[in-house]
Amino acid sequence: MAQPLFTQLYGLNFQIWALISPEMHKKLKKYAVENHLASTRAKMIMYILYNFHPDQLLEDYTFQSKVGRMVNIKVSDAELEYIKSLAQRYNVTISRLLRNMVYTYFHIMEKEAKSLLKAK
Repeated sequence: MAQPLFTQLYGLNFQIWALISPEMHKKLKKYAVENHLASTRAKMIMYILYNFHPDQLLEDYTFQSKVGRMVNIKVSDAELEYIKSLAQRYNVTISRLLRNMVYTYFHIMEKEAKSLLKAK
């Protein structure tokens, strides 16, 4: 039986799970540390959700659930509602939203970096 996408903890907090590809799992930590943005993968995902607003999400076709890496994120009621509203906006499940938001973020960042290198 599949686990629920989020569970209520004691108090106001919830947990959500993001299942992402091993490549994105490594990139999250590396990018967060190198750019002093967040100290954990979970915080980096939350940073992306609140600071990155693409017109459309790209699908991570490299993702395979059997080799996916799990990231557990503790969120407040308000954060969970925000994430639910994003999932509804993009018409995807929360898990797919988190996975594809991370993938889209890095895809765009790498594309911009390549453009800057070409401009030099």
